[in-house]
Amino acid sequence: MPSAAVDPARNPARDFERLRAANINPVTGLATDYLNHYNEVAMMISSLSAAPDMAETVLDWRPLGYAAHFRITRFRERELAIAAYEAAPDNVKVRFFSARREVDLAIAEVQDLIEAQPKAAGRLSERAPQIFAAIARLGSVINGEAGSA
Repeated sequence: MPSAAVDPARNPARDFERLRAANINPVTGLATDYLNHYNEVAMMISSLSAAPDMAETVLDWRPLGYAAHFRITRFRERELAIAAYEAAPDNVKVRFFSARREVDLAIAEVQDLIEAQPKAAGRLSERAPQIFAAIARLGSVINGEAGSA
């Protein structure tokens, strides 16, 4: 009989089939749904040249930790997502935190520039490709792709 640490009945964060069905990577324990938080603000930043009034919304955006994101989301398996994250391997978490920090800093830089020069907000849409690339790197970590972050 398997131990409680690996028994899927006792530890749903190790139930690979349930994780797959919930769109949670069973190897990393992470879900790409987390990227939605970043994609929303990246899309707002990319539209600043056409809609500079989005600058206030970009300024209001704040990073959310993984578990915090799932606590407020409508993700069907949010409790499973949090449990799987908490059980994620340490090496995955290190790469995840590093990649997440890169995205957070890129967005914070845009926010700082908007605050410093509000009239120049429209020109900041040129920063969006860098932010989307950082989000893609975070997605690579979530998906367990080799060489990510």
